[in-house]
Amino acid sequence: MTRTPKPYYDEQGHLIIRHYRMKDLAAIYCVSTKTMKRWIDTKAPAYSNKTKMFFTIEQVTGIFTALGVPQKIALVVPIQQLKQAV
Repeated sequence: MTRTPKPYYDEQGHLIIRHYRMKDLAAIYCVSTKTMKRWIDTKAPAYSNKTKMFFTIEQVTGIFTALGVPQKIALVVPIQQLKQAV
C-alpha cells in the first residue's frame, strides 16, 4: 500500500488554508517539527497553544501571517545546461 502525500497546494499553486497538525506545518515550511514549534513560540506566541491535535483555521491563518506564507518554487533548468555541467 502506497501513501499519497497530502495536498498542501491547489492546482494553481495556492496554499490551502485548513486545519493542520504541527508536522503538516513543518512540512509546508520544509523544517523539522522542533524548528516549527520554536518559530511559532517566538514569532506567533498567541497561536502557540493548540487545544487539540490540530491548529484551528484561525490559528493557521495567524501563523501564516506572522511567519509569512510559504511559496512553492519551481526551478526549471534547460537540459543543455545540465549536460554541460556534467
